Amino acid sequence: MNEMHISRATRLALVLLPTALTACGPPDVAPPRTAFELSGVIEGFYGPPWPHQDRLAMVRFMGRVGLDAYVYAPKDDPYHLARWREPYPVERLAELTELATVARDAGVEFHYAISPGGSMVYSDSGDYRALLQKLETVIGLGVRHVALFLDDVPPTLAHEADRAVFEDLAHAHATVINRLYDNLNARGVWLSVTPTTYTDAWGDTTYARRLGERTHRAVPFFWTGTDVVSPTITRADGQRWNRLLWRDPLIWDNYPVNDFARWRLFLGPVRGRAADAPTSIAGILSNPMNEAHASMIPLATLAEYARDPAAYDPDSAQANVLATLFDEATIVALGPFLRTYGDYSMDRNVFEPLFIPGRPIPVGATQDHIDDLRESLETLGTLGATRPTVRQLVDEFTPFVEQTETRWQELLADDRYERDGDLLMYRSTLDTYSVVRSADTLTVDGLLDDWQTITWQPLFRNGEVLRRNPHISIRHSGPDLVIAVTVPGQPTAPRSSPRIGTGDHIAIIVQGDTLSVRQGLSEDDLLLLLPAPERDSTTLVEALSMPFRDFMSKYLADNRNMQFTEFHVSTFGQAPVGPMAQVTDGVRYAARTEDAHWQAEIAIPMNASLRLSLSVTRMESGSARTYSWSRRSYPANPATYVAVVRRP
Repeated sequence: MNEMHISRATRLALVLLPTALTACGPPDVAPPRTAFELSGVIEGFYGPPWPHQDRLAMVRFMGRVGLDAYVYAPKDDPYHLARWREPYPVERLAELTELATVARDAGVEFHYAISPGGSMVYSDSGDYRALLQKLETVIGLGVRHVALFLDDVPPTLAHEADRAVFEDLAHAHATVINRLYDNLNARGVWLSVTPTTYTDAWGDTTYARRLGERTHRAVPFFWTGTDVVSPTITRADGQRWNRLLWRDPLIWDNYPVNDFARWRLFLGPVRGRAADAPTSIAGILSNPMNEAHASMIPLATLAEYARDPAAYDPDSAQANVLATLFDEATIVALGPFLRTYGDYSMDRNVFEPLFIPGRPIPVGATQDHIDDLRESLETLGTLGATRPTVRQLVDEFTPFVEQTETRWQELLADDRYERDGDLLMYRSTLDTYSVVRSADTLTVDGLLDDWQTITWQPLFRNGEVLRRNPHISIRHSGPDLVIAVTVPGQPTAPRSSPRIGTGDHIAIIVQGDTLSVRQGLSEDDLLLLLPAPERDSTTLVEALSMPFRDFMSKYLADNRNMQFTEFHVSTFGQAPVGPMAQVTDGVRYAARTEDAHWQAEIAIPMNASLRLSLSVTRMESGSARTYSWSRRSYPANPATYVAVVRRP
């Protein structure tokens, strides 16, 4: 048994204690348990929140299958996150009231979550009062479970007032959590927290340890596992985080959520969750898909797992679930969808190369899968005329079939792909650029008077060239590749963050390994962030490698026109190593502002060839617009980079 385990029964008793716990060390040994203390659903995805009727249907479904906790936390509900200080409008409050009532009638605990960490000044008593007042409004609806979400926020103290009061982010968060615990405790309300470090894959474990040491033991913390989307969750994983947090974690299980892969569904059963996980994990709550009714298929298998983890078999569970939810004709018609989308997110789905360039696409098998889905959809549409639950699935499935069909036809007609037998291949050779040698040595000073002639190439935005797009020109000068960039308009300085990427800037990624075509960045690649100039000044370069792994590598590989944000740079960025460190030492950059534009020169050491991605990001009317050298730009996917070859 986990020696640091504290059970939910003990925690609930502690919540009702009139005096607060003190953070004085690991809790005492508690009696063993044989089942999860909580199992349920977190509506915590990005994208449009579920319609109210879908949410009601979900909590009723949860009651039927035995999932006992629902957490309201849609990221794109403005009153949950961006406008967290503001009270809900009357009509939204009425919906929450109905939701809490329906959940209670279904035997489901309703948890209301709020996410203030993006803008909250932790030392500001006015901000804390706004937080408490918002929660008291929800508590007035009869809600007895509240969650404070501090995930996906700046990893350091962002406000000067906080830096003057707190040692670090953990100190600030622990202060707010303990204060909120005391206030909620007096009302008989249970508090849970999602910390800023919530996965093994990234984040500051020192923050997590200090937060665990300083907060009331009765407050459970959410954790997504070894990755944001974890292939497996084991007893040993839970024990490790118990030692870090000083309490058993609640699993925020990012399956079957699909907000990071909006080209697909996840319909397969829950897999990879250990039979003995309840001995070190307090509960398991699933983050579902943007499609509520489709989510019910895998969520019902979660209910079977949570009931008896030791006896759980994924395939048998799915068969049981399908037989419970649908008749035989519907189960047969669902077959192509279950086979196509029954895999896990880290698997290589048959449609993945349509949306993440780089891998060969089997033409026959792809077309067969699309035809099978279309036929299945038509059959389900007929069945749905008399079966409302099937009609709801048809409404949610249809956009995926149509999107995949459209994408497939685009690739078949795209001159960046070519047929090789039964395979459709991404033609990276079309993005090969033969660079001309400059007659004279170019001086990197931000002036272009030493370029004898300049042949400008426009950058693309969403595959199109507009009149005011930035342009580039490239020369080979001595041992360097020299790039000239001209950007229309006056540059915008960085916002409050000192990071280069928060204002107008140029981003260049150099692939170090030019012999292989990878779909993710590694430590052998170099990211250069180059800021727009102040008038008539030279500027410095931010040089990093970005070794994304597992979930993040795959997620970003199909992200068109992405920006390397403060989060990416501070979380994954590291000093270049090996040959890339030598390249960094030789990079030179200068930029200047002219009357109607700003311009820059960049010199990068090169051998006979290299592969690179180049983009310019402009802040226009408060929004970032990215322009790329490649017509289809995936900056975190080296398979899409332009190959630059020196002309003999």
